[in-house]
Amino acid sequence: MKLSVNRNLTTAPYEQITRQLRENILDGILSEESPLPSVRELVLSTGVSLTTVQRAFNELKNEGLIYVKPGRGTFVAKRNSGSIEKIHIFLPSSRLSFFMEILSGIHKALENLEIETILHSLDTDKLVWDWKTIEALESIQSDSAGVIFIEEATGAVRDICSITAQRIPFVTVEWKLDHAGAVLNDYHQSTYNTISYLVSERNAKKILILKGRDHQYNAGEKLLGIRDAAKEFNLIDQENIFYLDTDFDAISGYNAVSQFLQEQTVDAVFCANDYEAIGAVGALNEAGLLAGKDVALIGYGDMTDKTTLYFPLTTVNQHLHDMGAASVEALLNIASIKSIKSINGKSSKVQEYIIPATLEIRKT
Repeated sequence: MKLSVNRNLTTAPYEQITRQLRENILDGILSEESPLPSVRELVLSTGVSLTTVQRAFNELKNEGLIYVKPGRGTFVAKRNSGSIEKIHIFLPSSRLSFFMEILSGIHKALENLEIETILHSLDTDKLVWDWKTIEALESIQSDSAGVIFIEEATGAVRDICSITAQRIPFVTVEWKLDHAGAVLNDYHQSTYNTISYLVSERNAKKILILKGRDHQYNAGEKLLGIRDAAKEFNLIDQENIFYLDTDFDAISGYNAVSQFLQEQTVDAVFCANDYEAIGAVGALNEAGLLAGKDVALIGYGDMTDKTTLYFPLTTVNQHLHDMGAASVEALLNIASIKSIKSINGKSSKVQEYIIPATLEIRKT
């Protein structure tokens, strides 16, 4: 095992050493009970100070990856396969009702289990996973922990999610990741059913679709269902059905509908979520149209909170509480397999939990 420190990196030397040792331990290069090089040996081989190496060792001790035998040296700790002591939950916001419902399901599923939950929240509805997320995931890669990761990650954060999922039980909610379990809605069927309802029950001839961020898994799956229904009912692009990019919030819903109505009329608006629908109502009102009467309006998510509680919105119920409970079940099932590597092999498949979303038809 050879460690190196790159002085040109912004990452501190102790963090570089910690990361390399952690990866060697978790990947099995350093096996359980095997000795680590001494602090002085690492000082000589890496050219860093004694304090730097000691700090790296302390980090790994706190993570439970190494331990000291007095008078004999430092050794790789045994790993506790098949049990979870802590669940780290990553999510954009712990205050929005959408995520609170998922958290409620998680806590309900854990109420009789002695498992600690640790929340990592961005405190925003935007997906701004960053270096803090990467650092947090790197620091929890031990067998006694598991991860529930709500909403999709991209780029370097997605990469570290995939690495973490190879080492400890990992479940995604609302998206898919290599090596991880997944809790998903039946997005395709729910949006197919919604378009069928608009055409058959509301006699909609022109339907505006607010897409959300269509590069995301859930938005892409919703679009597949919409397009299949459009084909079934002979809805022609730019004649009967129109697609606009939006950002899952009220202001983007307002802007999209407002701009569209400057040039087109519409019978129905199907939003990527309920918050977009709130914005759509404002745009319809400005155009002298009553949502639910003059124009059919459908949200997605059944996000009941201060903004939607008294709002008579037809929406798709994702059964978020059930998604949270299913994420715990999935995580515990993964943890019950003694060797994490055995669920990541070519011959095995990590289970997906599909929660059937239902269209909630409400009088508006």
